[in-house]
Amino acid sequence: MTPGAPGSLLLAGQTDLLNPEREPLEASCYIRDVRYVTISPQTITGHASAAGGFPADVDFLSAEITEFLDLVTQRGAKLRGRKEND
Repeated sequence: MTPGAPGSLLLAGQTDLLNPEREPLEASCYIRDVRYVTISPQTITGHASAAGGFPADVDFLSAEITEFLDLVTQRGAKLRGRKEND
């Protein structure tokens, strides 16, 4: 893993009745090298935020996941078996 990069990405909705935000937030305290992100903090969509029904949430999730994967894979270089600057 890239030094200083998170090893896990934990995304949580604000008003998720099935997975209240306090639970993943607490869980993140016990996960080493975690990056905790509230899904679209400017909207309140709860569990549905990951269902793809809200374009703003889809864009937010895509951006967060892309940023995380770029970071941990050095923009894909690790997937190709070489360092980014090679």
